[in-house]
Amino acid sequence: MTTPRSLPEQPPMTVLTNLDQKSIPLASITSIEAIDLDLNPPSVVEEHGHEGSVAVDIEKASISDPRTSYPAQPHERPPHSPSSYHPWLIVSPYTEPSHQLNLTTLDLQNQLLAQALALLSTATPNYATTPYHKALNWPIVFNKLKHLCSEQNHNWTKTEFYAVEFRSKLKEGIDNDLLFRLDKESHREATASGGLLKYWFGVPDLERRNLATCLWRSREDAVKGGRGPWHKQAREVTATMYESISVRGLKLSVEEDVKDWFFKSWL
Repeated sequence: MTTPRSLPEQPPMTVLTNLDQKSIPLASITSIEAIDLDLNPPSVVEEHGHEGSVAVDIEKASISDPRTSYPAQPHERPPHSPSSYHPWLIVSPYTEPSHQLNLTTLDLQNQLLAQALALLSTATPNYATTPYHKALNWPIVFNKLKHLCSEQNHNWTKTEFYAVEFRSKLKEGIDNDLLFRLDKESHREATASGGLLKYWFGVPDLERRNLATCLWRSREDAVKGGRGPWHKQAREVTATMYESISVRGLKLSVEEDVKDWFFKSWL
């Protein structure tokens, strides 16, 4: 593999397609340090509905995410009510203590969103190629957030978060064990760094396409979370693992009293 050029810390979006051995390494899903390259600029549309308005990037249904034989809906602890509060929350497919989120490191609003995100799951069997806001059950997540605010007698104030949408298509015959290990250790690094509220990935479809996503307290947390050695290793094997990749940074805005919510490209 050729020596990669330096990676900027503030790319709004990166899209890579048709990767080969000469391609520049790309960040792991829990990192937003990516290459300043846009081979297929997307169009942006807005959709509104009673559950929230969403500004999303519409892509061709030809790209997707990593993992292969791992569950799309991992077993997770349910959000904790005030009467059964526990400071540690399982927020990814990886359930070991070093992968759990310490809620005491967050303010109340980030705690509540992290707990609501425990319900994040697929909204359609075709999530790998469905637009981001329709691929996952966001209305259920934000209804849960409203309920948690009510339980805590908390008046939600408008807050912005950072999300990463990761779509890819795996190459055939890859080393799945290596991919899984790199992903798991990268997640552990990101968790230790702080501010990672949720990590989710699905199962590749018959064409090896998939969707993964992570949500962060802030974009700064995401940059910091991708600086470890395991993320570096993950970037170095990108060209050998994927036929195509799209990594998109998104701003999640949750409005006053959770009356509205939307995603839009991070610009």
